[in-house]
Amino acid sequence: MKLLDWIKANRPGNLSEYDDRFEIEHQSGECSTLFKNSGTHVSTMSHHKSLGDMYTSFDGVDLFSSTFKIASIESPKSVGDVELVESLSKFQNWVKQLNPSFPERVVPFMYQAGIGIYAVGEESGKIYEWDDEQGTLSDEFDSLEQILTEWLDAIV
Repeated sequence: MKLLDWIKANRPGNLSEYDDRFEIEHQSGECSTLFKNSGTHVSTMSHHKSLGDMYTSFDGVDLFSSTFKIASIESPKSVGDVELVESLSKFQNWVKQLNPSFPERVVPFMYQAGIGIYAVGEESGKIYEWDDEQGTLSDEFDSLEQILTEWLDAIV
């Protein structure tokens, strides 16, 4: 999946490109910011096919007015003085404090407001959903696209 293409097809709006990011004002009223991967680092996350081009094309994403926040490998990402996306290391430290239980070794990478944490399995490549309010594993997915499509189906 190419994340920007999925967004343009499924949640269209006004797209603006800047040196370091794309910003989208969706027709639905939400805003998204996708920070470009500067290419200065090689991410171990980019080998997970379930994440599509997330960490090869982008390094930190705030989707649909902070409904989804995908952590940045490189560093926290801001627009002006507003931090939109935290670093992967800071996010993972926060997740560690919650002490979630996954069926395999995982790398937490994304948070969904009102739902919880998403982590990709190091061996399987599956994406696991941890409900941080219930303190339970609540779902698993084969791709980031599947998560976004299920969310879109639920709100439409």
